[in-house]
Amino acid sequence: MNAMGEITVKRPGETSADSSTQLAHTRTELALERTAMGAERTLQAWIRTALSMISFGFTIGKLGQAIHEVEVKGILQLSSRTVGIESLAYFLVVLGTSSLAIATFQHWVAIRQLRARGLPRTISLPVLVANLLVLVGGGAFMALVLKL
Repeated sequence: MNAMGEITVKRPGETSADSSTQLAHTRTELALERTAMGAERTLQAWIRTALSMISFGFTIGKLGQAIHEVEVKGILQLSSRTVGIESLAYFLVVLGTSSLAIATFQHWVAIRQLRARGLPRTISLPVLVANLLVLVGGGAFMALVLKL
């Protein structure tokens, strides 16, 4: 314990724990925590985006029972093709679910790299929510396919 009442921990290989070394370690730990929080915020943004895509796709799919086809015109209206509303619904649900799964994996890789640099292990609520939402997205896709 130092004069300010703080507990000092010597790192392996350190011979003296002077104040500049302690300050450097503290700043490094805080930088790791800030980077981890940035990764959490990024994952939360992906959760919001994916939830929007999944819910919008599911809603369109359920409304597709009343509306069967929508005509999509080209930019110059030289060509037109008909796209089934169910195809759009499937696309949005699959896009939202797969993008969230990829974002969760990307977050896991980033946090793993930070842990290798000394970030302590903690429970991540956004990761739990993202994994649950991937399951919900899969369930929504199955509900659309099976017409539940």
